[in-house]
Amino acid sequence: MSNPHIPSSQDAVLTPPEVDPAVRADTATPYRLGHALACAAVALLLGLTQGLGINLVNSNLGGVQGALGATASEAAWLTTAYYATNIAGVLLLTKVRFQFGLEKFAGAAIGVFVLTALAHLFAQDLSSAILVRATFGLVAAPLSSLAIFYMIQAMPAAKAPVGLLLGFGVLQLGQPLSRVISEDLLMHGQWRGLNLLDLALGVLSLTAIHTVRLRPVQPQRVFSRGDLVSFPLYACGFALLCVVFTQGRIHWWTDTPWLGWCLAGAVLCLGLYVLVEWHRTSPLVDLRWVVRPFMRRFILALVVFRVALVEQSTGAVGLMTALGFNNDQMHELFLGVTFATLAGFVLLVPLIASKFVPRMGLGALVLILIAASMDGDATVLTRPHDLYVSQLLLGLALAIFFSCAVIVGFGHVVADGMRNIIGFIAVFSSIQPIASLAGNAWLSSLVYQRQRRHYQDLSESVVLSDPQVADRIAHLGAALAPSLGDRSTLGANAAGLLAQQVRQQATVMAYNDLFHAVALLALGALLLFASPPLFRHMRECLRALAK
Repeated sequence: MSNPHIPSSQDAVLTPPEVDPAVRADTATPYRLGHALACAAVALLLGLTQGLGINLVNSNLGGVQGALGATASEAAWLTTAYYATNIAGVLLLTKVRFQFGLEKFAGAAIGVFVLTALAHLFAQDLSSAILVRATFGLVAAPLSSLAIFYMIQAMPAAKAPVGLLLGFGVLQLGQPLSRVISEDLLMHGQWRGLNLLDLALGVLSLTAIHTVRLRPVQPQRVFSRGDLVSFPLYACGFALLCVVFTQGRIHWWTDTPWLGWCLAGAVLCLGLYVLVEWHRTSPLVDLRWVVRPFMRRFILALVVFRVALVEQSTGAVGLMTALGFNNDQMHELFLGVTFATLAGFVLLVPLIASKFVPRMGLGALVLILIAASMDGDATVLTRPHDLYVSQLLLGLALAIFFSCAVIVGFGHVVADGMRNIIGFIAVFSSIQPIASLAGNAWLSSLVYQRQRRHYQDLSESVVLSDPQVADRIAHLGAALAPSLGDRSTLGANAAGLLAQQVRQQATVMAYNDLFHAVALLALGALLLFASPPLFRHMRECLRALAK
């Protein structure tokens, strides 16, 4: 993730006045500890509002599905709708912030968020819930940037990069926390309990930003007429990709013609977007900057890490769900993940000025490799406490990865004169959810295929004439005998239980294949990203020896 051609980026990221034109330190305003603590508290509140707004529904689709009377494939549209608008909304509302100023932007954005959360309570059916969820994704987009701005202003001018890092850190707490608190919300208010929390957090956030003010910023002109053509293409392209990635595994890729049309539409829209943007003098995002060597490497790192980190939500949680455990039984696990993630960000703070920061990304890959390898030995007897170490390592890897991405990536933008700050935000905010959705689609499809294959292989080995199989059915029948008197029914039920056990074993084996695939991905990425620095050091050593 480092860039040998821009040695000044690491130094540039430490220049506080240039962190962001929207959050430049006002040298005439003295630093006040009370105001700083208030800004930090608001940043934490906004980060939790944004993170829980995304994940409370996504982590509890089963409960929401039952409350709405929807099927699993229908409930998946709630996730699709949120991300389809959220990805484009981040870019749009970032430009709105620069154009009209931060204070007006913040009040309007949070106000609409509260109204949407309120409308969520009155969504009586799936169609209205999907519509409100799409609106929610759009209006929630600016919460992440607001959380970062408040955390930056909580720091002295010389420590602005620390605020930037911790601001991104608080945004990562919503996913594990959503699995800790959601069971009680669902129990007392079904899916509306989740919405009530969103509404309460929104009201608190609206009150907080009017109580603790950000420093005023001079608005900038960032919109142009060409955006009226470029932005719809950008938004439609990514929205269609979200549809493909979230619905592909459910309806299956090759069995549903409209998925192919959606993919073709996404390629067409994004292709036209690139064609239009490439020739504009004031593009929506400077694509020539995006395809530079550093940014290509940076985007590849984002994709790899985000796909690999899906191991937690799709792999570990999926395995526990298949074995009969729910979020309520994984509270301790995800509390540990939350603290590990937060601790990772805090531990990286002293290393912000270190030249070793880019190499810490390789350490994150090593942690993912270790965690996935540990999880790859799961059995039908695996319980949540057996995953504590591996999932804490993944939480730590997430923190290290984000720290490196923020410090190195933003440092590169600063070194380039802040001309591409909007482009960086667009890349950072669009690649991550798309990569996560793609990773979830790939790994879920892998589990589905491997489960069928393992079940077929295991079923072929289960022959009633085999003494071990007959003995197993006899033991199962003996366990059922007190409640069933009919011998024919007893035998059929015992055989059915054996089939369930075979299917469960096949499922566990399929998840082990998922963990092994993630481990191989992490190993391949480690070799890929470690090779250029390694070769460079070897050349330097050879030159030194030659002298």
